[in-house]
Amino acid sequence: MNKGVIYYTRIREEYQNIHLEHMIGDKLLETALKQERNIKLSEEPRGVGEHGKPFLSYRPGVHYNISHSGAYVVCVLADQEVGIDIQIHRKVNYDRMLRRMVTEKEREEILKRPDLEQEFFRQWVIREAFIKWTGEGLSRDLRTISLDEGSYILLDLGEDYSGAIWSQDHLELQWEHVDVQLP
Repeated sequence: MNKGVIYYTRIREEYQNIHLEHMIGDKLLETALKQERNIKLSEEPRGVGEHGKPFLSYRPGVHYNISHSGAYVVCVLADQEVGIDIQIHRKVNYDRMLRRMVTEKEREEILKRPDLEQEFFRQWVIREAFIKWTGEGLSRDLRTISLDEGSYILLDLGEDYSGAIWSQDHLELQWEHVDVQLP
């Protein structure tokens, strides 16, 4: 079975709006590695792929990815390459953004939908999770992503957030909440 564990936290009020999301993400990763694999992050060298995707240098079977948006930070740990993205819903120029994300036909269909905001962010997180999974980052033209490659799961994060995980094979997901406190 392919297992993935999502460690998540709501950013404490005292940490909001002071750009500590990356530190909180590292703390989630540290907790996940210790709990799930008995690995001490402080003793693990990390590298980055060609387009900046981080990895544990000496642990090829341990994969992780981190995302943050709004008041939340998430870290997924899996036994295969994985990408995760979460996004708080906010008003954007949907038409302009969709031109960079989907085909012209898809854009026209999405703009006509009564649930435009939901569908826009659904498309956003799916594509972001994909490029984080492959490690291509924004070097990839988002319009060329095939939803038939690999496996994605939409995350139920409530009304104001969208989220997705992408991997080669379907993951059985488990959620773990952590109240992250920084030193």
